[in-house]
Amino acid sequence: MKYTQKTKYFIYGVIATAVLVPLGTYAVKTIPVTFSEGDVLSASVLNSLMTRINDVQQGFTSVADLNGAWSCTVYDTGAFGTDQCSADGVLVNSKTGNLTFNSANKTWSWAGAGSLNDCGSGGSSTGTYDVKAGILITDLGVYDTRRRGPNEFVWFITNSMPASGFNVCTKSNQAPAPADALSATVSGTSVALAWTDQSTDETGFKVQYKTSAKGTWTTATTTAANATSYTITGLTAATYWIRVIAKNANGDAMSSSETQAVVQ
Repeated sequence: MKYTQKTKYFIYGVIATAVLVPLGTYAVKTIPVTFSEGDVLSASVLNSLMTRINDVQQGFTSVADLNGAWSCTVYDTGAFGTDQCSADGVLVNSKTGNLTFNSANKTWSWAGAGSLNDCGSGGSSTGTYDVKAGILITDLGVYDTRRRGPNEFVWFITNSMPASGFNVCTKSNQAPAPADALSATVSGTSVALAWTDQSTDETGFKVQYKTSAKGTWTTATTTAANATSYTITGLTAATYWIRVIAKNANGDAMSSSETQAVVQ
């Protein structure tokens, strides 16, 4: 049987769906992009999807994975040392703060009330850290970490018996959420694009196209923030692969799904 280019993309889409669906929560948190019947899933889109999935499943493997600023909520289920927390339900007390990892010199710093470990008032606000096989090692103790997405992780205290607390941390400086639901309408030598803006902090959208599946992307424009449409003009007769990428000072989002446009 001879496969056409579109047939191959459809097969790739089926494979991607089979991989993504069982991941449930991971997929929702990690890949806020929807796909519809007939969408083009290129190798670059699939590679981006699989990289994010692999990162979540693999967890943290180096100090660089944690580098940067994180907004953390410290949860403490212990009966003592709760003077720095507020009640958070019947069984848990909690507080918030900012945790920064510097991978260059393997140091951490905590800006928040009390201890980073629990709801007590003592504790250091700075220290050193390392990462081994997904385990966060600091001068305060050893923590089992669970990655919940590219920008969030949970860590559990493992050096106390029994463990009485855990922290949930979200990356403070993130790339924007990706553009979604990209569509294209051809009129003469122009292609009018429309998409959904899923982000609140993008500085613009890169509109890119190429004329073959393995071709090089050309950036037609970078729009202003909050844009949801753009028209590429002056195109020659060809089949175009088109995508939109949200961006901000922290980097590029995962690209939108690609759409094809045939200019006669």
